[in-house]
Order: sequence, then C-alpha cells, then structure tokens
Amino acid sequence: MRKGILLLSISFSFAFAFECKDYTVRKGDSLEQIAKREGVSLESLKKANKNIDERQLKVGQRLCIPVKSAKRATSEKYAIYEVKKGDTLQKIAESFGVDVETLKEFNSLKDERLVEGQKIKIPAPKAISKKKGEDKDLELYTIKRGGRLKDVAKATGVPLKELEKLNPELKGKFLSAGTKVKIPKDATQARKEESKREEDYQFYTVKRGAKLKDVAKATGISLKELEKLNPELKDKWLKAGTKVKIPKSSIEAKSDESTKEENYTFYRVKRGAKLEHVAKATGTSLKELERLNPELKDKWLSPGSKVKIPIKESKKTREEGNYEFYTVKRSGRLKDVAKATGVPLRELEMLNPKLKGKWLKAGTKVKIPKQEVASKPRQEEEISRKEEKSIMKDIEKENTKTSIQPLKNLNINPPVEGKISKVPKGVEIHASCSAPVKAVEDGRVIYSGGDLQAYGNMVIVEHDTFISLYAYNETNLVKRGEKVSKGQTIAKVGKKNNSDECMLRFEIRNKEGIPLDPTEYIKDIH
Repeated sequence: MRKGILLLSISFSFAFAFECKDYTVRKGDSLEQIAKREGVSLESLKKANKNIDERQLKVGQRLCIPVKSAKRATSEKYAIYEVKKGDTLQKIAESFGVDVETLKEFNSLKDERLVEGQKIKIPAPKAISKKKGEDKDLELYTIKRGGRLKDVAKATGVPLKELEKLNPELKGKFLSAGTKVKIPKDATQARKEESKREEDYQFYTVKRGAKLKDVAKATGISLKELEKLNPELKDKWLKAGTKVKIPKSSIEAKSDESTKEENYTFYRVKRGAKLEHVAKATGTSLKELERLNPELKDKWLSPGSKVKIPIKESKKTREEGNYEFYTVKRSGRLKDVAKATGVPLRELEMLNPKLKGKWLKAGTKVKIPKQEVASKPRQEEEISRKEEKSIMKDIEKENTKTSIQPLKNLNINPPVEGKISKVPKGVEIHASCSAPVKAVEDGRVIYSGGDLQAYGNMVIVEHDTFISLYAYNETNLVKRGEKVSKGQTIAKVGKKNNSDECMLRFEIRNKEGIPLDPTEYIKDIH
C-alpha cells in the first residue's frame, strides 16, 4: 500500500507539468503518426502513456495527448489521475490527501461510482485551500423550475459570465428543478436590500395599451421617476395588464387627496349651461365652483357634464347618526344604490364601510342619510327650474354682446322656406303659419318651452360646434333631452308676439352662447 501511494505521489508531481487531451485510436494509427498529427514529440507521448504497447494499439483505445502549455496546467492547479481496476473514490482521496466530497465537487460527480480508465482531476493542496477560502464567499442557489444559467442570472441579478465562471460544468446545459448553482453571497445580500427597497413601491396595472408617459399622466408621477423605477419599460409599448412599479407615497398622497374630496359630490348638468347657471341652480357660489372645477371655467357645458359641488351636511350626518335604511330591491353594488337614491357613492361607502366593493343581494339594508330619497325628486325639479330660468336670463344677457370668431366649415339649409330678414342677433323668416320647422343639424334639445315672452314658444338645440334657436313657434314638437336629426321637424311656424305675421325667429350661437350672424352660414341667400 505504501508503495502504491508513493507511485501515485510521483505521478501527481509529474502531472502538474502537463495536461492531458483525450485521443481515441483509429484504424491504421501508430504512436509516431499520432504524435505528428497532434504536434507533440513521440517521447512525450510515450511518457504520458507508459502502460501502452505501441506494437499492440487497438482501434477505440484511448490515449493521453500531453498539452504543451505547462503554465496553463500550473495555473489550473490540478493533476489528472486515470482510474485503475479496483480503485474507489475513497481510496484515491486517501492516497492524495484530499476528502471524498472535495473530489466529487471538483469533478462534478453525482455519486462515487468510477469506471476503469476514467480521468479524475486531483486538486493541488494550494488549490484546495484557495477554493475553501473562495467558498466562504459563495452560496448555493436552488433552481425552482427547469431552466439555464441565463435564467438564474435574471433571477439573482448575477451576470451570466460570472455564473459560467463559477459553474463551468453547467454552461450551456438545461438545469432541472433542484439543481444547485454557486452564486456570490453579496448577490443575495444585494437582492435582500433591493427587496427591502421594493417595500416602498407597489404595482400599477396598465388598463389599456399605453407607454410610461401615459402611466405618468394617470398616476400623477413624473415620467423620470417611472423610468428610474422601470428602466426595462422605457420607450416600450405596454400591453393591457402590464405591471408598472410606482412609489407607495404617491398612492398614499392620492388617497389623502381622495379623503379630502369626500366633502364633494358631482352634479350632472341637465341641459347646456355654464358654471354660473349651475351655481344659481344649486345655491353654490360661482367662485367655489370655479375653484373646484378650474377646467370648466368659462366653458359651455353640454348635457351630462359632471360638476363638482360641496356636500354641506355630510359630516353632520355621520356624526349624529342621522340616517335611515334603504332596502336593495335587486342585486347590485353600492354604486347602484347611489344611482337609485341620489346619495353620492363616497357618502354611502362612509356610512357602510363593510359593504364597500361587495355584491349586495336583494333585501340587503343600506344606510342612507335621512330625507335623501324623499327630497330627491323635488330637489331635481327645483334645480331644473332654476337652471332653466338661468339659461333664459343668460340668453337675454348674451344678446347684448357682439359676435366673435366665426364658425368654420358650417353651411346649413334654412330651417323653413321663406323670405329672410336680418334682425339684431339673428334672422326672421317669413313663412306660412303651421309650416314645418326643421333642425339644421343633428343635435340634442336642451330647451323646449315658452319662458321668454319676447321669444314665445322656443326650441334650442345643441350641436357639435354650435347652438341653434327656433322661436315664435305655434307648437313645439320636441321635448328637452331628445336627440334630433338634421331635417327633422321640431316645431311649427307661429305668429310673432303682438303681431298677425307668421314667421320664425332663427339664431345661431357659439358654444359660449354668443350670437352669430345666421346669414353667413345659410346656403343660397340672395
């Protein structure tokens, strides 16, 4: 045994002078031919293969071709040992003074089974000590699902080249779940720190295809901040469902802002109007409405526009428990109860926090402020009348203003056939009594009534870019809120007030309600 160890020790010291390259003997090969082909001397080939009889080379027999670069072998710091009959990994490890686990790891062996002729790398003592020192800076990452080293790189943040250097035996291979991969310990620490930083962020889900700039507008977060948090999404098109990292602080700020807005609700405009009309109709000051709705200032509001108005009694209602129960008649959510009762959704959510976001079955009891349901129709009727009167007053007021920028590309037929005479702020068209009055364009009726004595029965229609007014009617044939088509009969020609003359008063106004000259837009006026 002692003699065997000595021989192994000698071959070990020699092995560090060269590195073996495997060669399989082919038909007609001789050692001399192989030496020439591989670029080595015959003598060095014989020394590397002492147990080979050059006169009895067999096809398929494996030879060791010595690599000339001694420096490379020395830098690699391992020797090659060929397994002999009867060798075990334990026996080889004891012979070279290394432990079995080191040999297994150094040769990427899954078990201790060996085959005669197998080449085993024997690490030099310095390499072992250095390796042990290096291992202190490494740890094992366990693959959770099949993949390659590039997937581990993505998961751990360790560059692929570094992983390939630490795990050369795994390079280019498919790694099954459970495979252990060496990674630097500092990578895990950095990942933990990153995870800790990520606690300050949450994800925003893109609802429809967009870019980061659109997410910035939707969340109120600067584009630079989003690009910093999501560098991989910069300048890319984001599909619906894409997760975008945003700071939690922005969500909290938005939540605080939302809490502040709980003292406000939305009023829906019934017909074309301005903020001043809404102010008069709701009893809210114009300044307060302009402060809450700066984007609506001085604009003409089409039917259905939402205007933010303050909720005056909400706090009192919550504090005093001044509420009653509303029974859900058909399954739905709190938003459906809000529509049915006229109570703002936020108010319902404050009174019924346990029901927020839940599906309510028929029969569910929902707290609502007292008198809210009973007073809703009367309030709407009163506001509607106030709004209507306000619009009429505004029409009279705007009559004193001069025309401003003309409408572009507007060319209409006269609403009724007859002689056209220009009058201040409009035209009068002389026609037969009861003749049909037709809408000049598609639109929606925003007024139908006779509140202004000077105009008599009147219909006002709102179109995409302008408003048309038809007065002195014998009868109005449409109601407020109806949609009308171009050429549809909406009224019948009547008599001008305090006169026996049958005629139609026709006006065109811009979206701000300022009168324009109809003769500039009516076709074929001579």
